[in-house]
Amino acid sequence: MKTVQLAIHDSDYAQLLRNLLVRDGMHRVYLVDQPDLQMDGVIVIDESGFKTLTGPTFESDRFVMITRKDADHLSRVWDAGIRHVVFQEDPANTAQLAIIAAELRLPRAAAASRPAHAADSFAEKHHATPAPCLPILETPARCRRCGLRNAHSQS
Repeated sequence: MKTVQLAIHDSDYAQLLRNLLVRDGMHRVYLVDQPDLQMDGVIVIDESGFKTLTGPTFESDRFVMITRKDADHLSRVWDAGIRHVVFQEDPANTAQLAIIAAELRLPRAAAASRPAHAADSFAEKHHATPAPCLPILETPARCRRCGLRNAHSQS
């Protein structure tokens, strides 16, 4: 299960996003006022949550920011290292994609600690299994003059 904390004040948008994430059966979603930085997973914040983020425990790859289109504010978000930004006017599906992108950037150690989903374990086994080694068979020699195989081998 992947963990997502939604620390956004628009309760309608938060509920819609929560429903989208829970529907796939792979997400555990928490609606929170303040994100718990000790908990693994992605954290979705809005502008008010961004103002409270500071300190050495701030891992910018974990965050998805929902914000308004304001060049000054966006530059501060970018300078803070947050690369997953969704605008307030964007549909919840766009925020869902940003969350999935943030999950893909998380270190593998966090992903390894979670129980494997059946599809995940199949993919992991598939890519971990070495490809079968087949012998390389020699092809018959070609004549350099005419290009035919074994054309002159009898002579």
